Amino acid sequence: MMKKRVVSIMMTAAMLTGLLAGCGNSGSGNGTQAADADSGDRTEASAAQDGSKGQEIVVWTQMMDNEAALLQEYANKWASETGNTVSVISQQTDIQQFSQAANSKGGPDGMFGIPNDQLANYVSANLVEEIPADLYHDSDFVDAAVQAGYVNGKKFGYPITVETPFLFYNTDRVPEAPQSWEEMVELAKENGGIVYEATSVYYNLGMLRAFDSYIFQETDTGYDTSDIGLGNTNAVKAYEFVNQLANEYGFFSSDITYDMAKSSFQNGEAAFYIGGAWDVAGFTEAGTAFGVSDMPTLNGKDFVTPVGTYVGFVSAKSDAKEETFALYQYLVDNALVPLYEEGSRIPATYKAQESIDNASEATKAQIAQCEKGEPLPTVSEMGLIWQPFSDNMKLMFTGTISPQEAAGYIEQQVKESIGMMQSGQ
Repeated sequence: MMKKRVVSIMMTAAMLTGLLAGCGNSGSGNGTQAADADSGDRTEASAAQDGSKGQEIVVWTQMMDNEAALLQEYANKWASETGNTVSVISQQTDIQQFSQAANSKGGPDGMFGIPNDQLANYVSANLVEEIPADLYHDSDFVDAAVQAGYVNGKKFGYPITVETPFLFYNTDRVPEAPQSWEEMVELAKENGGIVYEATSVYYNLGMLRAFDSYIFQETDTGYDTSDIGLGNTNAVKAYEFVNQLANEYGFFSSDITYDMAKSSFQNGEAAFYIGGAWDVAGFTEAGTAFGVSDMPTLNGKDFVTPVGTYVGFVSAKSDAKEETFALYQYLVDNALVPLYEEGSRIPATYKAQESIDNASEATKAQIAQCEKGEPLPTVSEMGLIWQPFSDNMKLMFTGTISPQEAAGYIEQQVKESIGMMQSGQ
């Protein structure tokens, strides 16, 4: 499940930043060994007709093996036109492994295909080259995907693909998708309820934004992690609404999990479910009667969902930065539609989205919802949000604490964790 893997990574990524911030230019270990082991399998593209020897570029990706193979095909085309050599390696790496490999001979020149929530940690470890201002036009990309590439007000990530949650509804229980949460709640009362992973800030971002709150305040130079919006009066309004869904309407209980919510909808018990493209195959195979839609409004406002973006970055240690950026430009211009056809990843560019033939209803819903979404804050401190939020939502759903108390505890616990992180503890 892609969403669950991303969330797990986000909860642990922040702990690695301090460890790697001081990495030097020498090093060996798992990353170096992996790079050396893979070097024998690299596919070399043909040189330019004039016989000149270009740069040997190595790109790692966290996409699947079949997707890496497709990227290799297009990288070979670019290489044959430019006289360079490109190797695309599917590598489920961590930041420490990448750091070691990037500082060694034959290491990666960059990553093409990494969840944007990991980007800030690589930037903090001085492993990422800032993207040239004229490399691409922001207006060609989904706005949330562009935002996802920024860290501390500077552009480090090249947007590739996007994903976001959207609404599923049981077509045997309700005739069509509602236009507002208020309408959806009324329909749900008599038709099986609304289920989702209600203890996660990932799915509750829209609640916070609909009531004019936030996780970290965004500024012109990035996110102000000292300005936490999870404990203010507007956040309390969001928690009160979520608490109503659980305790007044009985749609879910304190032990609700992703798997429980999915199972409830898949079995035909729930009327509505908030999920993503990662759920479609399971519902289809189970024969669930369902339709999909972008999210209905809440409190008269668009329901904001987190847009996860796969990005590319060039290593600050690379000796072929210019060429690697040029390769990324070629891949984004040419490989995104084939990548969608191979793995159903939604392109981050409007041009590629419009070029998809016979897009599924789930793809259409996801594209529409991405226009309303935003990235989760691209800061290392984001990894410290998940547990306090989840713990206090569970306590609120059991009636142990009030929405007001939940807000206060979440903010207090996050501030304490950030303080410990910044002090190096």
